[in-house]
Amino acid sequence: MTDLTPLPRAWFGAVAFAAVVGMASTIIQIVERVTLAENADANLLCDINGTFSCGNVLTAWQSSVFGPIPNSAIGLSVFALTLGVGGAGVFGTRLSKGAWGVATFFAGFMAAFTVWFLAQTAFVIGTVCLYCLVIGTMVLVINISWWRIGDRLGYLEGNAFLRAAGWMVRGGTDLFFWIGLGVIVAVMMVAGLAI
Repeated sequence: MTDLTPLPRAWFGAVAFAAVVGMASTIIQIVERVTLAENADANLLCDINGTFSCGNVLTAWQSSVFGPIPNSAIGLSVFALTLGVGGAGVFGTRLSKGAWGVATFFAGFMAAFTVWFLAQTAFVIGTVCLYCLVIGTMVLVINISWWRIGDRLGYLEGNAFLRAAGWMVRGGTDLFFWIGLGVIVAVMMVAGLAI
């Protein structure tokens, strides 16, 4: 039996676009990190002033939380996986519920990690990495999109959490959560840098 539910290609497209932008930002971070390793006094593209300085962020321990592998390398891997899955959906591949669940888990993990990392940059490191802000925005777009894809494919059914998520997505109230999270992070960044 063939499932005739139309594929949410526009949302898959949003995932793929956000993954490409996220990958580009992480690649630039990796290149700039290598540049710093070769020359600690190098002028980086995003070192604008004392407030906006990727160099200060890239040399902090928080930029390599998982040991010798920089966060940007891990982010690049997750964005590449996300691009693969999103691109497959754009070209007509129907995701299984398990594949959607794995992609949504990684997107949620990236969102939580990004909030923590941006809090660290604002309150502990004391500078803002512009590429990190771009990455955070793309992670937000990916999360919004995955939940809509899950709803369109009928995956927000079953347990109470999924049913509640489906109700929120169909009513658009989940956007209050995602946009609210973005606003909270922005306020946190401003407050942290003002201290």
